[in-house]
Parts: sequence; C-alpha cells; structure tokens
Amino acid sequence: MFTSIFINLGLNDLFMGKALELVNRFYDLTNNKNTTKGLEELLAQEMTFAGPLLRTSGAKQYVEMQGQFLKFHKTWKMIKQFEDADDVCSIYELNLGMPSGGSFSVVIVDWIRVSNGHISDQQIYYDPREFAKAFGM
Repeated sequence: MFTSIFINLGLNDLFMGKALELVNRFYDLTNNKNTTKGLEELLAQEMTFAGPLLRTSGAKQYVEMQGQFLKFHKTWKMIKQFEDADDVCSIYELNLGMPSGGSFSVVIVDWIRVSNGHISDQQIYYDPREFAKAFGM
C-alpha cells in the first residue's frame, strides 16, 4: 500500500544540504566567531588543505595553522555558494588585519569536500600578492 516517496530520488538528493550545513558551521566558527574551538570535530583526521601559499594535511596541523591566522580575520561577506552532493564551493570577501597595522580585502574561492560527515579537503583560490606582502611570505 505504501510506496517510498524517495523512489524517484537519487542518493545525492537524499543528502543535499548536509554538506552545505557542515561547511556553514565551519564558517561560523572560523569567520564569525574567530575560534578553533570545536573545529577539529568538523574535520576528517586526514583532511588536506591547499592554497596558493600554504599546504597542510591532518586535522591537528590544519587547526594549528588556522589558529595563527584567525586573529587577523576582521569581517567577511559571503557572495555565493554552490553545492553538488559532497562538494561545496563558496565565494566570499574576507577583510584581514595586517600584523603591521591596517587591513586589506581579498576575494576567496573556497572548494570544500565532505566525506562521511566531515570536511576532508579544502582548496582555496585567491590572488596571494597582498597576503604574502602583509604576512612576510
């Protein structure tokens, strides 16, 4: 008598929104609250990170790296997000303070992959020139 309402849905359709929800919890901690508390719980233990200037692997190493830079996060504005199954692409503007004083803004394209309910990979793309100059890299 009862038929599944999920009969015409694919597996990805059942989980749509879960990756985006996890990524936005990540942004809430890092960009809204500027904290690493609770961050490691969102990450796969063997997660990888790659950006124009930095690379790391492992949740602990990633949290340590984030801790060094979060104190410079001033404001941010989400421009657009796209979700495709376990992939979330976010485009946002980040305003960063500089160690020497002053601040600058950078537009970041952030591709995050989610596996088994945890962030497993993050790749960010941005023009690194001002960042490298501000942080002596």
